Amino acid sequence: MILDDFRAYPIIRRRFMTYVRGVRDIPPGADREKLFWDYLRVRRRNAEKRVSMSEYMIFGFYALPLREQKRFLTDAEATRLMRLCNAESEPYLKNKVCFLRTFSRYAARDWLYLPESTEEAFRAFVSAHGTVALKPAASSWGIGFRKLSVEELAREEGLFERLAGEDYLAEEYLVADDSLARYHPDSLNTVRIITMRSDERFAVLGAGLRTGNNGLPVDNAHGGGIFCEIDPQTGVIQTDGLDEYGNHYTAHPMTGIAFRGEQIPRWSEMLDLCRSASMTLPFLHVVGWDVTILRDGRLELIEGNHNPGMNIVQAPAKRGIFDRFTAMMEDYYGISAEEAKSGPRKEERGK
Repeated sequence: MILDDFRAYPIIRRRFMTYVRGVRDIPPGADREKLFWDYLRVRRRNAEKRVSMSEYMIFGFYALPLREQKRFLTDAEATRLMRLCNAESEPYLKNKVCFLRTFSRYAARDWLYLPESTEEAFRAFVSAHGTVALKPAASSWGIGFRKLSVEELAREEGLFERLAGEDYLAEEYLVADDSLARYHPDSLNTVRIITMRSDERFAVLGAGLRTGNNGLPVDNAHGGGIFCEIDPQTGVIQTDGLDEYGNHYTAHPMTGIAFRGEQIPRWSEMLDLCRSASMTLPFLHVVGWDVTILRDGRLELIEGNHNPGMNIVQAPAKRGIFDRFTAMMEDYYGISAEEAKSGPRKEERGK
């Protein structure tokens, strides 16, 4: 591990220094150089966790003793565990076209898969909706997302051929109800609800609000968004906001709308929708559902994630869930915590 780190040192340092530019408030007594060396120390002391740069900052590892760091569940650990029970669900959740066909009862928006369409049908689709959302069918983190208007389509030659060749999907452009849109009107803000299901057993592991920022159309943290934790029992936002650099927000920086203490409306209906969607296929086990309330009052399921990140239910409150998550995985699926602690399998290393 030390040798690997030594060989990778220039790359890791360059990536860390690029990442840390986004950190607005450097912790007291530290600077970027000190944070970098402490990050390497944390990585070595938590080899099984494969702590990312973002996790180091948003969990506040720079200020935590080792015993507290061990209480957090990293994406690497969660992925390793969920892969053992979620493999069958991946094709139905990861591919957006398969998702829309499978969960049409909960995702009622209009859509068109361009590789199976014609340019004439695509132009008619855009004309009918005025503005559409374009997404690669197998993308995540908001990568490749684009908002397209009728006017823009008229100006771009060969757009349909390019999009169809890149496996794009066109959807009607959704607008959220003001209760969610008010945080950042330029994005479709969603509620992430992480559920666990085994046969008839069902539980909500945690939930959070995700909003866009800086006028960008996506609400994903990797796209510059802000997230905060929601009390799954009440639907009340129980933390301030956070971004992927660990920057803290008592209110949205663009609209001034406070996060903590706000009630997410129709909370019980959202939970019921996720419970029902979880029963659609027998192998839907751990899923991160993204739900929104549309302007016309409908609840809409935006997507389901077979490998949901657990940062949204740990970082805002600085409360790790390693013990709770691994206990539930063993209870529901017979997957032991040792699977998370043993580090990446040989075939996973270097990915």
